Amino acid sequence: MHRDPRGGKIKFREWHDRWWDARVVEPHTLRGDASSIRNHVMPYWADWEMRAIGRIDVQAWVRKLIHEKKGASAIRRSYNLVHSLMQAAVDEDLIAVTPCRRIDLPPEVVKPPEWFTLNQAQAILGELAQPWQTMALLGFYTGLRWGELSGLHGKRIDWARSRLFVVEVNTKSGIKEYPKTAKSRREVPLPGHVLESLSRHMHGKDRGDVVFTTVTKGRSGRLLDDGNWRRQTWWPAVRAALYLDEAGKRRHVPEYSPHSMRHTCASWLVQKGVSLYEVQHLLGHESYQTTQRYAHLAPDAHEAVLGAWTRLESQLVVPTETALSVVGAR
Repeated sequence: MHRDPRGGKIKFREWHDRWWDARVVEPHTLRGDASSIRNHVMPYWADWEMRAIGRIDVQAWVRKLIHEKKGASAIRRSYNLVHSLMQAAVDEDLIAVTPCRRIDLPPEVVKPPEWFTLNQAQAILGELAQPWQTMALLGFYTGLRWGELSGLHGKRIDWARSRLFVVEVNTKSGIKEYPKTAKSRREVPLPGHVLESLSRHMHGKDRGDVVFTTVTKGRSGRLLDDGNWRRQTWWPAVRAALYLDEAGKRRHVPEYSPHSMRHTCASWLVQKGVSLYEVQHLLGHESYQTTQRYAHLAPDAHEAVLGAWTRLESQLVVPTETALSVVGAR
C-alpha cells in the first residue's frame, strides 16, 4: 500500500484522539490510561509531528520521567500507551516504523506478597460482623479477587461437589459476565466449613442472587462498592484486630488491604506443599511468574541448596583461638 508522505505531519495530539476513540478496552482500564496520558504523555508529546519522533526522542522522554522520579510502573504504563499509539500509526501508514523499539525502561521492583498468619486472619474475622465474616472466610480459603467475591452469584455454587465457579465479576461499571482473563474463569474447591457458612448466609436467598450485597437499612441488596466496603467494613476491622504473637504478646494486625486475603490463600497453600502450578490455576493467574512470588514459602524451597552443602567432602570452618595459637607457635 502506498504511504501518504503527508500523513506523518499529523500532530501527536490529533492522532491520539483518533486512536483513543477507536480503542476497545474495559472502562476501568480507560480511566487509568486517561490518567497516564494526561499526566505523563500529553504534556511532552502533544505538539510533536508524528514523523518527527525518533527512537532517541522516546528514550529521552523516558529518561525525563525517571529524572522526575515517576514510579517505574507509571513510566511503563505510559510507555506502553505510546508504543500502542505509534504501532497503530504504522498500521495506518502514517509513519514507516515505530520509534518505540529497543527502549530502556526502569525495572519494576516486585514487592513480596503481604499475607496474614492464621492468628491474624482469625483476629480480623472476630472484628467483622456478618455477612462480612463469611465473605472474608471465603476470601481466605479461595483466593478470589475482591471483584470476584462481590460478584459471586448463588447459582455458581455447586453444593453437592463443594465447588464454586468464577464467572461474573463486580466492577465499577456493574456486573460483567466474564472475568478479566480467560484463565480467571475457573472452578474453585470449597472446604466443608466454608460451604456450611455460605449455606447459612444463603438461607432464604434466591440462587440467582448476588451472594454478598449491601446490608444498610434502606439501601440493602445493592452491589458492593470497593471503596465504601474498604472504608466502612475492612479497615475498621483490621485496625481493631489484635492477635497473640509467638511470644504471647498482644499485637495489632498488619494493615494490609482486602487483596491480601488472596495473597494469604496462596501463601498458606504453598507453605503446606501445594505446587505453584496448582496455586496458579486456583487463583487464575495469567502468568506463572506472578505465582512464583510465593516460591520462597515452599517448605522445601532451600532443601536442595542445604543438601548440597552437607554433601561436600569437607566443610570450611572458622579456626578457633587455640588452633591459631598452635599455628603461630610453629
